[in-house]
This record gives sequence, structure tokens and C-alpha cells, in this order.
Amino acid sequence: MTDRSLTRRRFLARAAAAAPTALVGTGMAGAVYGVGIEPRWVDWTLHRVPLPGLPAALAGFRVVHLTDIHASPVVPMDFVRGVVEEINGDPPDVVVLTGDFLTADPAWARRIAAELGRLTPVEGTYAILGNHDYWCDGALMSKELEAVGIHHLRNASTVAGGLRLVGIDDHWTGNDDLDRALAGVGPEEPTVLLMHSPDLVFPAASAGIDLALAGHTHGGQVRLPGWGALIVPSEHGFQMGWYEQGPTRMYVNRGLGTLDLKVRTLCRPEVAEYVLEPKVD
Repeated sequence: MTDRSLTRRRFLARAAAAAPTALVGTGMAGAVYGVGIEPRWVDWTLHRVPLPGLPAALAGFRVVHLTDIHASPVVPMDFVRGVVEEINGDPPDVVVLTGDFLTADPAWARRIAAELGRLTPVEGTYAILGNHDYWCDGALMSKELEAVGIHHLRNASTVAGGLRLVGIDDHWTGNDDLDRALAGVGPEEPTVLLMHSPDLVFPAASAGIDLALAGHTHGGQVRLPGWGALIVPSEHGFQMGWYEQGPTRMYVNRGLGTLDLKVRTLCRPEVAEYVLEPKVD
């Protein structure tokens, strides 16, 4: 069995070492861009998603997806607040949060929960936790989210505005239980699965999940022209964007925050919005 915590620590160490080298290789302008501009230059992506079995009444249902905020000294709360205010300017039906609210210090749990508690989607905000949340204090993070009205789906599902949302717990820390999460979900019911690691797409596909939303990878966070991501923490090489596995379409969001170093290169922070439509055969 892979020691995921060790693998992740190695990833962080290698990424921290590689990022400055990559930036130096692009020259001073590249370094200024990667540190001073891109980490706060949010890419608001819009995706129209046909969903099998979606009732006509839910056509146009809007889901906004945030992930990997990584609250820390290098991801200031005013940055998060600005994103929240932008979302609230045109409230979606639901907001979903797919983990890694924290980086290494549980003292940030209350502060990041308070900022995200300002979100005003029509049918509520729903969350799962990521590996960093559990490495910090998963119980505390869950408590703080619930305290501000954010629903933590821990291997569980719910119906929000007529749409079935399923939350599976973190894979890297061994807390995932898809069978439990899907208990009570009808076999023909259109579902949206929230998961932190994209590597869970394989059991999701076996279970017939329609749409899976993930994060975790940061898209690599540092990407080079002609090369792509320097390092991606996925056992199956998932990086960012759309993937298909059997009946399941999966979107891997690049995330909002950064780890350890405030640096992104050719991999802007992302807020993704999905507009759901009935799938026409």
C-alpha cells in the first residue's frame, strides 16, 4: 500500500524546490508574473454540462465549485473575500467546496469557514474535506464549516434544489466510503459527486456516477511551456480539466490557493461554474 502522506510530503518538497528554478529559467519577468500576478488572477471558467436524467425543471441549474483554498499566510483572507463577493453578485443555485481548506495550521479553520460562510447560494453550500484538512484537524474543520451553515457531506448525500449531491470523504487519508455515500441514491437518479482526489473516478464510474467534481492537483500549480506540470499528486496522472471514464465525466478544478510558496505559472487559480442541462440522446 502506498504511504500517501509520505508521497504528498515528497511532492511538496519537490514542488517547493522546483518552482524557484522554473521561475528563474523564465527570467525576472517570469518570476514577477509567477509570484506577483498569477496567484491572484482568478480564472472564472464556465461549463455547460448535459446530465442524463436531469428533469427539465432543473435545466440551467448553476453549480459553482471552489477547491484547495489552503488558508495560510500566503493565501490572504481578503483574496478569498473578494472571490466570495464576486460569487454573491450573481448567486448560483449551489456552491460546492471540495476540500483542502487548510494547509498546515488548524488555527486557520475558523477564519476560512467564516469567509466561506458569507456565500449566499440559493440552495446552500456543501463541502467535503481534503487530505490537508485531516492532517491539520478534520473534526475541527468540519465543526467550523457546520457552524456557519455549510453542510459537510461525509460519505453522505443530500438533495439540494432537486439535485442529488453526493460527498465522498478523502481518499489520501483512507476516509473514503463510496458505498456508504451512495446509500439511498436511486440507480437512475442524476447525481453529482464531490470528491477531493480525482483518482476516485474509477470507483465512481463503476457506480455509474454522472458527474464528478474534484480538486487536489492544483493543475500542477507550476507548468512550463511545452512541458506541462512539473509535478502532479495523482496516482493516475490527472492534472486539470475534463476527463471521461466510462459513464462518468469528471472535472478537475485547479484550485484557488497555493501551497507553501505563493507561486503559480501558466496555471491560474480557478473558480468553475457548471450549468446543468438535460442530456438529449
